[in-house]
Amino acid sequence: MLTKRYCNIKEVSAYTSLPVKTLYDWASQGRIPSIKIGRRVLFDLNDIDQILAKMKRDTGVYEKVVSKYSVEI
Repeated sequence: MLTKRYCNIKEVSAYTSLPVKTLYDWASQGRIPSIKIGRRVLFDLNDIDQILAKMKRDTGVYEKVVSKYSVEI
């Protein structure tokens, strides 16, 4: 695990297991914050952790839809 705060795209890819292309796409779309210094793009791991935490699926309550009625399992 990396102990530094700002990482390049390859390090963030290894940290998150996301492809480099996906990270570049998300950064250009503004989905993840990045810092551009010249040609270098850096990412704050604190921001990455917060974004991934928001992407987690809710595992609290599952619903099964039967016909038009919703039933909790």
